[in-house]
Amino acid sequence: MVIGQFISSRFVPLYPHQQVAEALASMHNQHVQELPVVAEDHFTYLGIATEAQLNDFPPTLRIGEIPMGEHKPAISIQANLFDALRVYQQNQLSVIPVLDEAEHYVGTVTMDKLLEGLAKMMNVQEPGAIIQLQMAAHDYMLSDIARLAELNDVRILNISTLYDSTRDIVNVYLKTNRMDVQALVATYARYHYQVVQVYAQESPIDSLRDNYDMLMNYINM
Repeated sequence: MVIGQFISSRFVPLYPHQQVAEALASMHNQHVQELPVVAEDHFTYLGIATEAQLNDFPPTLRIGEIPMGEHKPAISIQANLFDALRVYQQNQLSVIPVLDEAEHYVGTVTMDKLLEGLAKMMNVQEPGAIIQLQMAAHDYMLSDIARLAELNDVRILNISTLYDSTRDIVNVYLKTNRMDVQALVATYARYHYQVVQVYAQESPIDSLRDNYDMLMNYINM
């Protein structure tokens, strides 16, 4: 997924002719703590102005008189979702400016949009259990993990890993296409994978049965 799919045009950027007070009001009205600054030609990206930064200047000072600095965080319209997440993590921005191939400003992408895209990539909307495995880094073989799933007639919809460098341990999160994964979990354990946790949503029937049992227990007290 490229960033071009997640561009939002609802945030109005700041312009050099605007005063600090007006810029702060714009941030407040748009519920953000920073906004991109764009030249009067509407496409030359000048940098990011933050609420904390603007609070240090007189209200009547124009934005164009404030030094933007050399650091101009932005993401290319052709970049992928993970590049945008990296820019967000490095800069902690509520909105990330997006530039086209000519480095012209075309809009912004928000964290909400990034999470939406990430959710689609991870197939979180699809029903299925999530299995967390843990193993030494030298034991991590994706092909073996996938092969065992196939042997149990389970499809892996998404795989995420989290590496713990302090212990040289890899945590592997498998999003599956089935809720009943007991056989697969037993297989992983048999092949000496540590099964840390299984996250499986309760079916409506199971939930109804549990609620009924709780009601009967209450009545019989």
